[in-house]
Amino acid sequence: MKRYRTEREFQRDTLLKDGDYRSIRDMLVRINRLIPDTRILADLDKEKQIRYYTVHELYEEVMCLGDGLLNAGLSGAHIAIVSENCYRYVIADITISSGIGVVTPIDCNAPVALMQQLLTKCDADAVLCGAGFLDIVREAQKGCPRVKTLITLDRKVTGVPFYEELVEKGRSIASASAYREIELNLDAPAKILFTSGTTGANKGVVLTNANLTANMLNCMDVILVDEGENTSMSVLPMHHATEINTHIMARIGCGRLTFINDNMRNMMANIKIFQPTVVTVVPMIANAFYKAIWAQAKKAGKDKKLRKGIKITNLLRKFGIDKTHDLFKDVYAPFGGKLKMIVCGGSMLNPVVIKGMNDLGIRIENGYGITECGPLISMNAETLTEHLSVGRPCPALEAKIVNADETGVGELCVRGKSVAKGYYNDPAATAEVFGADGFFNTGDSARIDKQGRIFLMGRKKNTIVLQNGKNICPEEVENVIESHLDYANDIVVYQAELRSGTLIRETLVAGLYIEDTDKRRDIDTIIRDVSRINTLLPDYKRIEYIELPSQEYEKTSTRKIRRTTLPTECSGAGISLL
Repeated sequence: MKRYRTEREFQRDTLLKDGDYRSIRDMLVRINRLIPDTRILADLDKEKQIRYYTVHELYEEVMCLGDGLLNAGLSGAHIAIVSENCYRYVIADITISSGIGVVTPIDCNAPVALMQQLLTKCDADAVLCGAGFLDIVREAQKGCPRVKTLITLDRKVTGVPFYEELVEKGRSIASASAYREIELNLDAPAKILFTSGTTGANKGVVLTNANLTANMLNCMDVILVDEGENTSMSVLPMHHATEINTHIMARIGCGRLTFINDNMRNMMANIKIFQPTVVTVVPMIANAFYKAIWAQAKKAGKDKKLRKGIKITNLLRKFGIDKTHDLFKDVYAPFGGKLKMIVCGGSMLNPVVIKGMNDLGIRIENGYGITECGPLISMNAETLTEHLSVGRPCPALEAKIVNADETGVGELCVRGKSVAKGYYNDPAATAEVFGADGFFNTGDSARIDKQGRIFLMGRKKNTIVLQNGKNICPEEVENVIESHLDYANDIVVYQAELRSGTLIRETLVAGLYIEDTDKRRDIDTIIRDVSRINTLLPDYKRIEYIELPSQEYEKTSTRKIRRTTLPTECSGAGISLL
C-alpha cells in the first residue's frame, strides 16, 4: 500500500526549508526562486490542447499586472472579478490581494440586481471581467456610481482597457517596478468573499493576507498525498472560497500542477483531456459521480461483477495489496483514467458516498470549512477507516462546542489565524457571530468526540424545531433518503404547512426532483420507497409529504439548494403519507 504524508511533510525540506510562508506574495517569490521551471497551472487553448504555465511565468505576469494596475491609478482600489475560471483569474486574484488593494470575486452568473448589490456592498472601484459579461456588468454599474473602471480579462473591446495592455505596460517598466517593492501590511484587508446566501443575505467576509496565508498552511497540514503523480483539476467557480483559497493557492504553495476547467458544464469533457489524479468538488458533484458510476455499471449489466470486484479488492487491501485501478478500469475511464482522490468540502457529504468511492479505489478526503474561517476548518483524510466525521480541526485552529444538549450536540465555534475579523461594513452582523475571545460561531450544529473529531449534524439555521420540542437536522434525513433512493436528482427536506379543509398542520416534507419523467410519474414506486425509508428513521423524523416539482430546485453556483426559496406551504399536488 502507498504511504501517505501531509503536504507539510513533503515540503519541509524543500519549499518550506526556510520556514512557513509569510504571505501569498512571499510564497510566490520563494517558489520562483526555488522551482522557476516547474509547470504550475494549465488550461485549454482554442484547439482544446493543454497549455502549461511555469512558476516563473506565473510570477512575472503577477508582477507585470501589478505595475500595470498601479500605472492605471488603481493603487488601494477595491477591484471585483467577474469571470469564468481561467489562468488570468488566478493572476488577477493574487496580484490585487498581494499589493494593489482589495479583491472581490463575484459570481459571473449573478443576475443584474444581485451583482449591483454585491458591487455596492464591497465598495468596488473597478471591475475586471470576462468580455462576455461586460454588458451585465455595465448594467449593474448604472446603480454603482463608485465603479469608474471596467477592464476586460480575455479579449479587447473598443473603448475598454484590456488585461493584456496592462500587463504589457507593466512589462515595459519592469526595470523600475513599483509593485515589486511594495511592503504588505499582513493585517490589512486583502479580499472580500461573499457568503453563498443559502440561508440569508450575502455578507462580505473580510480576509487579510495573514488569514489567506494561514488558510494555505492549514491545507498543507492536513491534506494527505502519496509519492506518485499528483495533478489536480480546478472545478468549482473561483469566486468560491474553497476553490481559490483552499485548492488553488495551496496547490501553488506546494509546487503542484493544477489544470483549470473553464466551466462546470465542460467538466466531464475536460477531465478526460486533463486526466487529473485529484479533483476538489462539493458534495453534490461527488454524489453525481457516485450515482453515474453505478448507473453506468447497471446499464452495461456489470453491477454484480462490480460488487464482486469490490469484495475482492477490499479483502486484498487488508493484506496491503491495492488492485482497484487494475480491476476497475471502466470506472475510471469517464474521469480520465487516473483519478485516485477526491477532496470534498462545502457541506455535509453522505457517508455512503464516502465509503462507496473508497471501495472503488478513489480516496475521499472529506473537508469542512466556512468562508469566515478562510475557509478550511478540518479534514478527514482517513476515510478508509472512519468515514462519518469531517476529521480533526487543523493543528493551528481551536474548536469547541457551545450550548451542547444532552447528546453533546451544540454550535461549533472556531478560533485561529485563518479566521476573519468580521463582515465588511456590517458591525451588527460581525458582533452577532465573532466573539470578543476570538471564537467565530459557525452556525453549524456538531459534536466533538474524545479523539477530537468533528461530527456535523447540519446548519443551525436549517434545524427544524417541532411542536414537541424535538429538533430535526434536515441534512441528516436527506442523507438517509439519498442513500436509499438512486433516481432523485435533487433531495431536500423542509417543514411546510399542509392544509386539509379548515385544518392546518406543520408537516415534514421531502422535495424530490426526478429528471426522468417516467419515474416521476411512477407514484406507487415513490410511495413504496419513501415509506420504506421512513421505517429507518425515528418516528418524529419520518417524511409526511412528498413534493415532486417538474424542475430542479434553485441553487447557488456551487450547487447548494437555496433553502430560502423553499415553499412554506405544501402545494396540494404532492403525495401525503399521513
